[in-house]
Amino acid sequence: MDIEKILNDWFSSNTVSDDGVFIKKIIEPKRKIMIFIAEDYYFRINSTLTLTVIVEQTIDQIFVEVVSSGGKSGLLGYSSGSEDSAVNRVVKFLKAYGFSVIDPEGTLL
Repeated sequence: MDIEKILNDWFSSNTVSDDGVFIKKIIEPKRKIMIFIAEDYYFRINSTLTLTVIVEQTIDQIFVEVVSSGGKSGLLGYSSGSEDSAVNRVVKFLKAYGFSVIDPEGTLL
C-alpha cells in the first residue's frame, strides 16, 4: 500500500490552500515517517484550520495520527465542530482503505 500517494491524493482533492500541503519525509532503513500539514481558511467559522497527518511506516505496519488545530473564532473559541469534522473526513477516507481506528485510550473502534 502506497500510503504517501493515498494521502497526497486526499490532500490535493480536499484542501484549497494556495500554499498547498507541506510534506516532510524522514526515511530510515526500517521505517519511514511522513508529516502532511495543510492549512485552510473557512469562511463559516471565520478562521484558519490546520490539519496534520503523521504517518509511521515500518516493514509490516503503518500507523497514522490525525490532528486538527485552530478553527476557533470569537471570544469563547467556538469552532462549530470544524476540528472534529476535519479529522473525521481523513479517518473515514483511511477506513475505506482498510485502516483500523484506535482511540487515544488504545481502544479499537
